[in-house]
Amino acid sequence: MTTPTPTSKPVNRLVLLYGEPKYYHTIIQLKELRELTNNYVSVIEVNNIEKVLEETTISSIYFDHFHICIEFGKGVNPNMNKISEFLKSYADMIGKVGDIGYHIHFQPGKEWSQYSQEELNEYSNFLKTLKEVAGEKVTHCSIVNKYDMDAINLTGRDELEQLRKEIQSDIAYWENLKTLDYSESSLRSFPAIDLPETLENLNIGGGYALNTLSGFKMPRGLKVLVAGQGAIATLDNVQFPDTLERLELQDNKIYFLEYTPLPQGLRHLDLSRNRLEDIWNVNWPSHLESLNLGFNPIENMRGVKLPSKLKYLELSNLPSESMAGVKFPDSLQVLNLQSSMTSARGLKLPSNLKVLVLTGNGINSVNPLKLPNSIEILYLNSNNIKTLNKVSLPPTLRELYLGDNLLTTLKNVVFPESLEVLDLENDPESYKNEKQIITLRDIILPPNLKILRLGYHGIRILENYEFPNSLRHLSLAYNELKYVRNLKFGDQLKVLDLSGNPELSFLENFVLPESLTELRVSPSLIPNLPAYIIERANNNSLLLKKTMDL
Repeated sequence: MTTPTPTSKPVNRLVLLYGEPKYYHTIIQLKELRELTNNYVSVIEVNNIEKVLEETTISSIYFDHFHICIEFGKGVNPNMNKISEFLKSYADMIGKVGDIGYHIHFQPGKEWSQYSQEELNEYSNFLKTLKEVAGEKVTHCSIVNKYDMDAINLTGRDELEQLRKEIQSDIAYWENLKTLDYSESSLRSFPAIDLPETLENLNIGGGYALNTLSGFKMPRGLKVLVAGQGAIATLDNVQFPDTLERLELQDNKIYFLEYTPLPQGLRHLDLSRNRLEDIWNVNWPSHLESLNLGFNPIENMRGVKLPSKLKYLELSNLPSESMAGVKFPDSLQVLNLQSSMTSARGLKLPSNLKVLVLTGNGINSVNPLKLPNSIEILYLNSNNIKTLNKVSLPPTLRELYLGDNLLTTLKNVVFPESLEVLDLENDPESYKNEKQIITLRDIILPPNLKILRLGYHGIRILENYEFPNSLRHLSLAYNELKYVRNLKFGDQLKVLDLSGNPELSFLENFVLPESLTELRVSPSLIPNLPAYIIERANNNSLLLKKTMDL
C-alpha cells in the first residue's frame, strides 16, 4: 500500500492597498504574492473596505499573513487615516492573523525635508495605531525610498544623529521584527541603530550611495544581508554574524576579497557587477553553495580554487579568453559561462551538471564540448554553430536553446526523447542573417516536445507535416510563410503564433484542435480564417490576436 504524499497547507494572505498601485515596488510585490504556489491572496483597497466586508465572508477567514501596502507622500491624503481607522475598528479580526507586514513606498524625487508636519503626523499616527492594535504581530517592515539624494549631503554630527533617530523611530515599536527592507534610500552609511535581535533578513541596498557596511551592529541571528546597488569599495572591518547564510553585494565597487573574513556558514554569495580583477587568494566559506561573479573584470580564471561544495556558479560576461585550466567542483549543478570565452578549447565540464549556459562564446561545434550526460537544460544560442548533424546530445536533455547560430537545417539531427523545449528563435534585431532555417521537411521532432520556437527564420512553405501530440506551444512568428497546409496537431496545442507573416492568406486542409486557446496572426489572414475559428473567438473560447508586421 502506497502512503499518500502529504500536501502542504494552503496559505491565506490579506493585502490592504492604500489605493491603485503606481510604483514599481508595490506592483512587483503584489505580482509576486499572487504567483506564490498554494497561496490564496485576497486584495482590498482602503476605499472599498466597508463594502468588501459587508458583501463577503472575508472577515471570517483566518489569514496567515496580513500585508499593508502604502504609497506615501503625494500630499495629505485621507487614506492614511482610513487605514488607521480600519485597524482600530477591526482590531479583533487583525489580532487573529498570523503575522503582519507593512510596506511603505515614499514618493520618488521628494526629499524628506519637503514633507509637511501634517504628512509626518499621518505617518507617525499609522505606526502608533498599528502598535496599539497588533504590534507584536509585525514581523516585516519595508520602507522604500524614504531618503532621496539630499541625504548624501548629511555630514554634520547633529545631522547624522537626527538621521539615526529618525530611522530608529521607524522600527522602534516592533519587538518581533524578522525582515527589515530599508532599500532605495541614498544613505552613505547605515546608522548605528538598535536592530532587534529577532531580525533575520536585512535589505539596505539601492540608492547607489552606501559606501560602507561598518558602523552598525548586525543582529547575532541575521541570516540574509542585501546591500546591492551601492558604492561599497571594501569589506575591511566589517563584522558579519556567524549565522549569515546569504550575502548579496551585487553592483558595488569592490576591488579585493583576499583579506575579507567571510562567515564560514555562508551558502549564497552574489558579487556580480563589481570591480574584482582576480579571485586567486580568496578564502571562500567551506559551505558555499551558490556564487555569482558575473560582470567583473576578471581576465584569467586559470588556477582559481573554487569552493568544493558549490552547486551554482555564474561567471557570465567576464573579459576572459578561455576557461582552460579551471577545475570546476564535481558538486556543480548549474554553470553560467555566457559571453566569457573567445574559445571553448580546454573547457572541462563537471560530470553532474544539470544546467549549462554557453551563450555567446563563439562556439563552432558541439561535440568537442564533451557535454556530460547529466545535462537537462542547455543554452547554446548566439554562437557560430553550423550543424547538429552527428551531434550526440545528452540523453536526459529537457530544454535546448539554439537561436542566433548559423544553422540552416535540422535534417538528420537526433534529438533525445526527453526533450520538451526546443528554442531556435532568432533575435528580432539580427534575424536578417542569411543563415536561417527555411524548411521543416525531413526533420524528426522528439515525441515529448511541448514547446517549439522557430521565430525569425526564413520558412516559406509548411506542408504535410505532423507535429508531436505533446506539442503545446508553436511559434513560427516573423518567417516568410506563404503557404501553410496539410498539418496535423495533437490535442495538447494551446498557443499557435503565425504573426509577422503578411504573405500568409489561408490555412489550408487542416483543423486546429479545440485545445487551442490563443492564435496570433497577421492582419492579412483575419478575413480568410475558417468559420469555426471566428466562432470560437466570438464565444471567448479562443483569444485571437492580430499582430503588427515588420
